[in-house]
Amino acid sequence: MWLLVERGRRVGSIEYGKVRQRRAFRAVTPTGELVGYTWSLERACDRLWDWSVRTGRGAGLTAWPWPPIQVAENEWVIMRNSPSLPKAVVRFFDATAARPAYYRAVTWAPGSEGRELIGYFLTLELADEAVLEDSPGRISTEPDRR
Repeated sequence: MWLLVERGRRVGSIEYGKVRQRRAFRAVTPTGELVGYTWSLERACDRLWDWSVRTGRGAGLTAWPWPPIQVAENEWVIMRNSPSLPKAVVRFFDATAARPAYYRAVTWAPGSEGRELIGYFLTLELADEAVLEDSPGRISTEPDRR
């Protein structure tokens, strides 16, 4: 077993064993959750570190690698798992006589017909926090080639 520690805080551990009769390494969080299996110690460490950065569970790390990216006067894209495709779109709506100002977050899709509502929020920060990421096994570190 190897421990991954950052600034005196345990990020997780790497365990050595077998998967399907083959020697492998598995990355495990401090609470025992499985992050994933790999065939090399280096890749297991990378996977565990990436998990800690994306979830904000590493010492002194932020939950997301990118802040909201402003693409128009009242619109932002939220990045998560993919380095090339947004995870969500947030739009600001001014207050009217019938309602206060708010931010609406929707999942990202090339066309508005493919988007789904995430929610309505009082601040951009709350909208950003509501956009979740995929589980570590589905996270891509390579550009999407669709």
